[in-house]
Parts: sequence; C-alpha cells; structure tokens
Amino acid sequence: MFLEHRLERLIAKLRRTAAIPLRLELWNGRAYDLASEPKVKIGVPSPSALRFLLSPDLMKLGQAYVEGTLRVEGPILEVFRVAESFARSAASGGRKGLRRVWRHNRKRDRDAIQYHYDVSNDFYSLWLDRNMVYSCAYFRSESDSLELAQEQKLDYILNKLLVQPGERFLDIGCGWGALVLRAAKKYGARATGVTLSRNQYEFASQRIREEGLEGRCEVRLQDYRDVSGEGVFDKIASVGMFEHVGLPSQGLFRENPLAAGRGRARHESRHHRERSR
Repeated sequence: MFLEHRLERLIAKLRRTAAIPLRLELWNGRAYDLASEPKVKIGVPSPSALRFLLSPDLMKLGQAYVEGTLRVEGPILEVFRVAESFARSAASGGRKGLRRVWRHNRKRDRDAIQYHYDVSNDFYSLWLDRNMVYSCAYFRSESDSLELAQEQKLDYILNKLLVQPGERFLDIGCGWGALVLRAAKKYGARATGVTLSRNQYEFASQRIREEGLEGRCEVRLQDYRDVSGEGVFDKIASVGMFEHVGLPSQGLFRENPLAAGRGRARHESRHHRERSR
C-alpha cells in the first residue's frame, strides 16, 4: 500500500534522526517503535487515518486526538512532548517545518477560532465562571471561589494598565467580554473588544445590553489586524492571545500603532509570560 510505504519511510527517517518514545500500531497488526522504550502508543485504526501522520503538524495531530481518529495512550504530558517532537522531526528543513506548523492567515485563524469556540455557549458555561472567563484565574487564598478569582484577575490586569474613567480601552481577543464589561462598569472606561467567534460576540453583546452599557462598551466581530487607525486607544490588553498570533505578526502585536502616544499595553499568555509598556 502506497500510504503505508510512505509511513515506513518516515519511520526509518525518524529512527535515524530522533529518539521519539512512540509506538505506532496499525490496523493490520503491524507495530513500529520509534525508540527502545516507548511511553506513548498511537493506534491507527484504518488506512485513512494515516493522513494525520504523513506530513504531520500539531493542528492535524490535535484534531485527530480530539476527534478519536487516532487512538492515543500514555501520560498526557508525554503525549504533548511526543506530538511536538514527531511534528518537528517529521518536517523537513527544521525551522522551515516549524514555520509550516505555525502558519497564520486571516482565514485559517478565523476557521480555527470558530471551530474551537463556536461549539456552544452552553458547553463552556458548564465549567467556566458566570462571566465566562476563559483564562487563568488569580486565587489569593484556597477559599476563593472561581468567580472571585476571575474577578481578581480582571482587576489585576486593569489596575496594571492604570485604566481611568473615560479612557479608550481595547481588548484583543476579548472572548465572552468579561474584561471589557469590567473596564466599562467598574473603571468607567470606553471599552472595545474584538473576537472572531460569533458565539462570543453574540453573548458579549447581549451582556452589554443587559448591563445598560451601550455607548460605553462594544464588542466587534472582527480580526484584530483589521482594527483601523493610529492612537485611537489609551490602553490595550490581550489575555491568552499572544501565542495565537504567529511569529510574523508578533512585532505588530507588541508595538501596536493603535495605542495613543503614552498609551499602555499588556499581554498576558497562558504560561504567564507578561509584558507591560
């Protein structure tokens, strides 16, 4: 079989160039160990599933894992490490392969966001707090509720930015709108959020109407790269967004022309690397 032959060639290459603790078990009973002591096992239940392993990237592997197209066994951290190593080593040309893994454009980013977030608001409400904050919370004590911890995180960000009444505030990748709602209601800012998720946009817009914040707070269904103007915001924030913008856009994302002269921007990612200016 052509695809199986391609897989065998890829496995031979990886055995020569990388020690990945992975065992591949095919639908026909064949098994391949890529290292002497595999910690992760991937079951390939049909020939059609081989497409996720040939020319792999992290998006393909993640999709196959979530949808059950590939059967994955092993400690979750080892699964992540093996997936990253497999995608990196299988890509020809080292850094060229990594660029392919992390390629970004407007359509691909929009499709990825909508695929992830437009499942249903009911699903996310099962395990998020009442304000639907989808990022790390700040627990000051073990007795803090999730709702309180998320509000503490929102206040932490807005206080770091020194948000003042009447200032123009932008949240890039605003999710369900908790930060812009907090900025407008508690801090008196004129707050704007942008998201590519229609479910998030509709939820946040409804919350703004319910809170009576029209005219002081808005959420746009818009790519952050399409927000126009220079110096139109006094303060800019992004939470859990930086890792999604892609290497070519990180310069624009960090030194955003939308910020006014002495405006402040804050980027907070899920692994807690933060930047203020």
